[in-house]
Amino acid sequence: MIVNPGSSRLRARTVAIPDPGSLQRYLTPRNSMCLLHGKEGIVGLGEIARFETDSPGAADVWWEAFCADIENETEMPGVHGTGPLAFGSFTFDGDRSTSPSVMIVPETVIGRRAGYCWLTQMSYDSVHADPPQVQPPPRKPTGLEVSDGVITAEGWVERATQVREILGEDLQRVLLMRDLMAHTDTPVDPRWIVKLCADVLPGSWTYLVQGAVGTTSKLVVRQIDGLITTRTLTHGPGGTIDPVPQLLEALHGRGFYARQHQRAVRWSEETLRPFCRSIEGSPFPGLVTAASDRLLATDITGAPLPTTRSLAAVAAIHPAPFVSGLPPWKALETIAEVEGVDRGRISGPIGWIDSEGDGEWVTDWRGAQIDATDPNLVHVFVGQPVARDDDVNLLAAELEERIASTLSLVR
Repeated sequence: MIVNPGSSRLRARTVAIPDPGSLQRYLTPRNSMCLLHGKEGIVGLGEIARFETDSPGAADVWWEAFCADIENETEMPGVHGTGPLAFGSFTFDGDRSTSPSVMIVPETVIGRRAGYCWLTQMSYDSVHADPPQVQPPPRKPTGLEVSDGVITAEGWVERATQVREILGEDLQRVLLMRDLMAHTDTPVDPRWIVKLCADVLPGSWTYLVQGAVGTTSKLVVRQIDGLITTRTLTHGPGGTIDPVPQLLEALHGRGFYARQHQRAVRWSEETLRPFCRSIEGSPFPGLVTAASDRLLATDITGAPLPTTRSLAAVAAIHPAPFVSGLPPWKALETIAEVEGVDRGRISGPIGWIDSEGDGEWVTDWRGAQIDATDPNLVHVFVGQPVARDDDVNLLAAELEERIASTLSLVR
């Protein structure tokens, strides 16, 4: 943990502000972070403290202790997301990754949610009242070239074939990544990627924390306004000439894709239940479209127990089936043996937590990590689920389409 040694007591002040307009305009080229969803979201600027760890559970213990010593002055008591908060970005596999998970407490937070707009500023001295300034727009990097990473197209097919042969009743599905390296002639401004993602997919969550950047439809945990929610996503039909009949069948709760989705829903319900007094979800999935994907979606919502904290629920749910497989812990072991690439913080939970333990956390099986030492290098990951009866060549073709769709955002 790194803190300002000039004072022993941290102060936070939250004030209501007029609508600030687009939140992403306040992001700075360095030392800024965000989680945005449509016109709502939270932006963090600067850094007052940092904690590196290997798990959401350990981070939650640190954050609760850290908040106990903050003097918190607010005009908006009871509004979740206001006051002191921390952004977090966690590794996919904390036991095997060389990348640490990180929690960052920003000096300044500007947010908008449910008709409220606010500004929180933190300091170990007197808290200044100057609002953050709108920043010049980011510039697109020049000379973008994309090359294979650790896993080539042929290497992915080999790994998928190996996984398919070991799948069975005790391991039904595994999500395998393909990675690529994006090189540029000029440094990559992460705000440029944020803007592309937020503009193209405004209905998704766009995130930026410590160089991990992207957009996703996968909500791991949202604990806010007295409710806790997790979203179960599974892939719908793809790679067929006419997927519409299969898709309609799945939306009515029938057929292969509905059964696959229901297994993941049951796992999510069982995992979230210990944190709730009551829990419920729709008997039929909805549909989420993201880039080239059709995803079956079920939101599971509960009334949290008084002791429930969002990061504790994240620790239980991660790695969700969407980014690992089913069952997740068995899939995690298989990924460690077969995949052969360190995902780092890609497909790990990313989001924020406030001083009351409420927060919003997402994850994805596609994302980018700007290199910590070379700002001209971005490591890109795109995943594809593999099931026992799948045609590996067809899966590889779907993956190439997904990669092309992802890279089209930055071309």
